[in-house]
Amino acid sequence: MADRAEFRRSALEGQLVPGELNIAPGAEPGVTVTERRALAIVQVDAWPEIAEETAEAVAKAVGVHPSLEPLTAVQAGETAALWLGPERWQIVEPESARRILPLFDALNETLEGQAVLTDQGHGRVCLRLSGPAHRTVLAKGCTLDFDPDGELDPGRVANTRLGHMAATLHRLDEETVDLYVARSYAVSFAEWLVHAAAEYGCRVAEPA
Repeated sequence: MADRAEFRRSALEGQLVPGELNIAPGAEPGVTVTERRALAIVQVDAWPEIAEETAEAVAKAVGVHPSLEPLTAVQAGETAALWLGPERWQIVEPESARRILPLFDALNETLEGQAVLTDQGHGRVCLRLSGPAHRTVLAKGCTLDFDPDGELDPGRVANTRLGHMAATLHRLDEETVDLYVARSYAVSFAEWLVHAAAEYGCRVAEPA
């Protein structure tokens, strides 16, 4: 069977071009934007009455126990489980992480009808935002408090509007946030993000 990624083309191919904007010679960028490609993304919708059992089954399948606590992300190695809503999680990992079964198949085999699974690998784009000025850039397009002691601590998730587009934010550490948007908004979102970051010195890195 051919690899699913073989037929997938990034929505930002030819649109988000690696390069630098407003960075003085020898200086570091205030913001770095990196597209994360070849991600396996599966949305898990559990039945409320068996949510804990479903979370345990997910952990058995992929090694990460999704949190029932709102707006919380749990990560182990390259696999993350993001809380999207009550009894709803987004499981994310590089497609290369599954050595036996692809992520969707591994979850489907273990859950056996305990939840509704939706393959979102083709429907979501992830941009990683990092650098000392990234909080200021995010604050341009969102009303959340991005201060270090604000609403988005490391390990937390926010479902919000960013630059007038729906986005899921996953805070990895004090300097790094992953931003997930629908594929149909990817080009507009990337353009907004780079434009918002340009005044602080923006580097668009090679896709990861």
